[in-house]
Amino acid sequence: MIGAIRSGRSFLVTTHYGPDGDALGSALALAQGLKKLRKRVKVYNQDPVPINLRFLPDSETVTQQLSADERFDVSFIVDCAEPERAGKVFEKHPGRGRLIVIDHHRKSGRAGDINLILPKAASTGCVVLDLLKKLRVKLDRKIALAVYTTLVTDTGNFRYSNTDAEVLGLAKRLVETGIEPWRVAKQVFESFPVERLFLLGKVLPTLHVSGDGQYASLTLTQQMLKETGATRDLSDEFINYPRSILGVEVAIQFRETEEASWRVSFRSTERVDVADLAARFGGGGHARAAGCELKEPFDSARSKIFQAVEEALGQPSSL
Repeated sequence: MIGAIRSGRSFLVTTHYGPDGDALGSALALAQGLKKLRKRVKVYNQDPVPINLRFLPDSETVTQQLSADERFDVSFIVDCAEPERAGKVFEKHPGRGRLIVIDHHRKSGRAGDINLILPKAASTGCVVLDLLKKLRVKLDRKIALAVYTTLVTDTGNFRYSNTDAEVLGLAKRLVETGIEPWRVAKQVFESFPVERLFLLGKVLPTLHVSGDGQYASLTLTQQMLKETGATRDLSDEFINYPRSILGVEVAIQFRETEEASWRVSFRSTERVDVADLAARFGGGGHARAAGCELKEPFDSARSKIFQAVEEALGQPSSL
């Protein structure tokens, strides 16, 4: 991998559509590092940068334009291992060159010509930072801010089970570059337009809690987005509402896509490995956060998901 990077001149960096803080922070940190090596870099995503992540340095350079005649020596896909999750334009691009996957999801495939996947890393940003260190790229505040944002996102602001001494030690080192943690937290978690609350007002009444109280779900439809004028990225943290209910082990969010399929997100608190749960439906992710997509009517999709969750709750994970 190091050789491919050092010998290459032009690079494309992308991540999954609907980018979160880990995806975008990893992409921008990697791009900033490559530029320090005097490489030509383009950062592409199918979707615009979410409002709460536009504070990240160079976020304005992320483009939704990628023409078929562009040529790259190397393309990176970060925070996911499946080119199709970056959208059809990237998946079918004829000039992307060698493909390098950088990820930390345990269920990641090996779609790249080169794959750097470290499941024990708290975020993909941690994997990127380790790579930049091996490339002898000096850590500066811009890279540190991007990587710190990946940590804040994937540890739930240091509330999730992947927060440990190593993570906190890295956070300390990143903060020492001049980052103000309260400002990052405010940007990531407290900088949304009013449409988000209007949307939440539509979604919360769909709350369903199982009879035994061990799982709960929310549902978001395209009609709700139209009625509130909200965009889909504004619902990213809604799943934490059912997750916060006392006694709930698995939280579920159903989101209707423009193609009338259902994107299903899972969160678990302790026992259930939702990456295994999502894998049953062709998805994947982490043990405590994962997702999948079902292309079928809502009632059928919900029934299948609830049945799978009930089976998983009956067989506690060994994690």
